[in-house]
Amino acid sequence: QLNGTKRTGIGVGVSPYSGGSRGFDGLLVIRPDGKVQIHQGIGNLGTNSIPDTARAAADVLGIEWDDVEVVFGDTSRHLPWSSPQGGSQTTHAHTRANHAAGLDAKQKLQEIAARDLGGRPEDYETSDGRVYRRSNPSQGMTLGRAATRAIELGGRYSGEEFNDDLNDMTKASVTGLAGQGLVAAARDNFGGEGQVQSWVVGFAEVELDIETGVVDVVHYTAVSDVGTVVHPRGFGGQILGGSIQGMGIAMSQKWVFDPVWGVSFAKRLYTARPPGILDVPIDMQWAAVEIPDPQTPIGAKGIGEPPVGAGSAALASAISDALEGECLCRTPLTPDILLAEIEGLEPAYGPSDLHV
Repeated sequence: QLNGTKRTGIGVGVSPYSGGSRGFDGLLVIRPDGKVQIHQGIGNLGTNSIPDTARAAADVLGIEWDDVEVVFGDTSRHLPWSSPQGGSQTTHAHTRANHAAGLDAKQKLQEIAARDLGGRPEDYETSDGRVYRRSNPSQGMTLGRAATRAIELGGRYSGEEFNDDLNDMTKASVTGLAGQGLVAAARDNFGGEGQVQSWVVGFAEVELDIETGVVDVVHYTAVSDVGTVVHPRGFGGQILGGSIQGMGIAMSQKWVFDPVWGVSFAKRLYTARPPGILDVPIDMQWAAVEIPDPQTPIGAKGIGEPPVGAGSAALASAISDALEGECLCRTPLTPDILLAEIEGLEPAYGPSDLHV
């Protein structure tokens, strides 16, 4: 519809991307004071990955988050073999790795309890800072007491011995932590087939000013299929933030090269401007399908990259709709390019000047 000089357009874009990797290590220590140190080798990108993926180990043990210390960012404090922070790997890779470490810790707690209190290891459960007999919850011990017993028992319980399938980096860390409590280290051996994929579908509504070529994003909604959502607030920030990044690719971020020397001119914020807060639509929403991925014990996959393509494609499709179905099929769709199309002029770009 046309309202004054502004024509409305709506568009949909879908974007898949690799959603994670497999085979990394988890590492934790239950200390004699009952606290649990979960060691992480992933970096702090501001996405909450470090604490969020560590929760997978805490959940296995049934411990309160206040009793957990996440150790990261300092190799002298030891770290497990971890995935790079890129390619939407982290959530998938390290919920799995920390889940494996949690299971290793739980098994050792059950064995120590059975050794000291009788019965079989599978007779025992862990929660609320204790390991206790299922049939008689009053019969048990605190995690702190179990950690002290692990030090006394030594061997695989205290980190003096470890699984051979661990990465050499993790083995060195286990050696460095040996004797500090109950040491659990395990590799993600949960397996899986093919490449993990995450998906986002974006829906955009825009208003294109046919006199100026300026595009306003009126509304945007992104719906994702990324398995289990580990942290809803953090997830929402990722999916909408990534979508805005994609909109910048569609609207304002342009490669410009010196025609003689091939040197990039567009390498500053003012020459390849990403979206600012004034470019973000007021009406933005997100949702998740929330179907756990069946190939991973936590069910979670990565979300970093998929929103980017969805935001870019949905916006480009909405602009095409506002152009009454004309697809320029190139980005970025800057005002000069849109005005040339609206006014029937020659395109403001050559065949290799813009992203296809």
